[in-house]
Amino acid sequence: MNNEFSMPKPPCKRTGSFLSLLLCALIVFSALFVLPESSLADKQLDKVTLQLKWFHQFQFAGYYAALEKGYYKDEGLDVTIIERDLRHNPIDQVLGGKADFGVSNSEILLHYLKGKKVVLLASIFQHSPLVFISKNQPLIHTAQAIKGKTVLMNSASQDIELKVMLERSGISLSDIQLVDRFAVPEDYFDPQLDVIAAYITNQPYYLKKENVPFSIIYPYTHGVDFYGDTLFTSRAQIQKHPERVDKFLRASLKGWQYALEHPEELIDIIIDKFGSLKSKGHLTYEADTIKTLILPELISIGHSNPARWEHIGEEFIKQGLVDNNRNLDNFFFNPTAGKVTIKEETAFIAAVIFGTIMIILLASIFVAGKFKHEINTRREIEEKLKKSEKYYRSIFENSGAATLIYTVENHLIKRCNEQYAELCGIPREEIENKKKWSDFIAPEELERMSGFAQTRFSEEHNTPKSYDFKFMRANGEIRNVHANIEIIDDSKDCIASIVDMTEKVKTQELLIQTEKMVSVGGLAAGMAHEINNPLAGILQAVQNIYRRISADVPASVKVAEKHGCTCEQINGFLEERGIIRMLDGIHSSGERAANIVRTMLNFTRRNDEGMSSCSLNQLFDDIMNIITCDYDLKKKYDFKHTKIVKEYQEDLGMISCLRIEIEQVLLNLVKNAAFATNEIADIRTPTITLRTRTDDRFIIAEVEDNGPGMSPEVKRRIFEPFFTTKSPGVGTGLGLSVSYFIITQNHNGTFEIDTEIGRGSRFTIKIPKI
Repeated sequence: MNNEFSMPKPPCKRTGSFLSLLLCALIVFSALFVLPESSLADKQLDKVTLQLKWFHQFQFAGYYAALEKGYYKDEGLDVTIIERDLRHNPIDQVLGGKADFGVSNSEILLHYLKGKKVVLLASIFQHSPLVFISKNQPLIHTAQAIKGKTVLMNSASQDIELKVMLERSGISLSDIQLVDRFAVPEDYFDPQLDVIAAYITNQPYYLKKENVPFSIIYPYTHGVDFYGDTLFTSRAQIQKHPERVDKFLRASLKGWQYALEHPEELIDIIIDKFGSLKSKGHLTYEADTIKTLILPELISIGHSNPARWEHIGEEFIKQGLVDNNRNLDNFFFNPTAGKVTIKEETAFIAAVIFGTIMIILLASIFVAGKFKHEINTRREIEEKLKKSEKYYRSIFENSGAATLIYTVENHLIKRCNEQYAELCGIPREEIENKKKWSDFIAPEELERMSGFAQTRFSEEHNTPKSYDFKFMRANGEIRNVHANIEIIDDSKDCIASIVDMTEKVKTQELLIQTEKMVSVGGLAAGMAHEINNPLAGILQAVQNIYRRISADVPASVKVAEKHGCTCEQINGFLEERGIIRMLDGIHSSGERAANIVRTMLNFTRRNDEGMSSCSLNQLFDDIMNIITCDYDLKKKYDFKHTKIVKEYQEDLGMISCLRIEIEQVLLNLVKNAAFATNEIADIRTPTITLRTRTDDRFIIAEVEDNGPGMSPEVKRRIFEPFFTTKSPGVGTGLGLSVSYFIITQNHNGTFEIDTEIGRGSRFTIKIPKI
């Protein structure tokens, strides 16, 4: 009966008699159990073994606490705790008699339904810690998105809830590229693995520590909510030693209660006495996470809901893991099974006590009857509140947007989801109740945003609920974001949903720039056409001058004689006065200008005929004709002082390509080389080498520079969209990304880079021969 409900006061005499009877009953009841307990110490301890499902860590803290605090010894047990041997399943070890008790998960029910004689003692973890972790960009957030991915997971029954989640999402093991084994630390950072099966208490710690972005796919958000760690034994153990099982269970649950209340002490014990390989920080993270799985504030430690276990069994049948559903009566431990029959005198005394207790209970029921409806109503409301909280917590954590709750008065962030922590660039634990929302606002935006916050609760001001602002990450990086702000009813708190718009803004800027470039390209083509006509007239006029003074033209000879001279005399005069040299200069400059115009027209003209045969040597020369006249390059880099080395293979052969795309690739590479060599112009002569060669399958083009080279981090990201090492406004970060796509996707080639700090870089493209 709840303490908040008090009994009505009976008459004093009746109360005195009642209390006397109750006191006597308690004395007799206590005497029954004093002798067995006191004599227990004189007996030899009963040796038993506990088989863990993994290596020593906080996951098993309750058993360490029961051992170290003497709870097992108080029950007359000498317990040995055994680490997991990956060659054997803990369930097989217990059923085979190599261990008396074991730790497993919902897998134990699958073995029971298959006829194995296992018995559940306690459900320690109310929720399974097993999850999928996505760590490769773009991150995935649903089980359906796992299809076709490379997944590291143990196909045995240890990861059973993950396999059930995949099956419920319409994905079989044949739909993924399965790497069938347990994960090792190196796997957490292997780019070849898209998704790994992980413990929420373990792997996320490593990824957060290395600041690796990741997302978590929880089975319970897909309707699969299995129990986590369970304590179990065999049917044979219960039949032979029922009291031993009862004692072991009681001491273990007591140990778990102590471990959750004293996590720091248990962490030291695990490190000092059990030799855990995990760091203290890792064990602390594990302890905090495990508490959310056990839920000791809401549920008694070890509680098992038979209806929930039946639902899990039905799920196994639905997924074809077992044929039929056995009765679960023998699956749960009954502490009274196998007990020794007590003596007749003891039974009589127990009956007296039972009768006394029944009188008390009946009186209590009579008094509390009028409160029953209220109690039931409260329970229903509490249950609805729990479900509602779980529902909205799931929405908060899995909305896809960066979400936070903050207090308007002091700007303190009370809660945030993982997406917001990723946006900030620091772990969630370092944000909640430690950081203010103003800590992540760009300085130039702080005044505007503070004004919004001050007028948020004022009816006089029409404060916007949705707006854009510049978000400043923990490392100082500025991101363009869009925020939606709502006031939480009956509080001074606000909930904000933030969407990172940086890539969209960059894309919009790129589209504007692309439109400008298309316009400039059209303008350049028009100008080239307009320039081409007077150039043709100049070249034709020069050619006619040559013909008019030539002695090989009879008409010219005749006119010269008419004026009393010869063509040779006229040519001599023109030669001596430098006029012939001037004509040669006009002709040479005109031819060069005509060649540049012709190349520019070819570069700006769309290739509507598709693939064509081209020579990489000729493409390189055409690009150099354009780039030496490029205004930006001549303005930013002194191209006249850049040494151009051409190492062309003569019998190179032809490639089948989209000419304009390959020209764009070569132009990007040469421009990047010019930018790099400009940085070392004060140290050594800027040099760009253009090289072509061939092998059995490919025709190869190389652009090599003697610039400063790249760091491993820059080399790793060099082909990412929008990544650039140039100053803002100088580069978009798309040149090499687009070039990589053109070569690898449109031309079935390869794109490689070799670089060394202080020595320069070499970009190599390989395109299949015709």
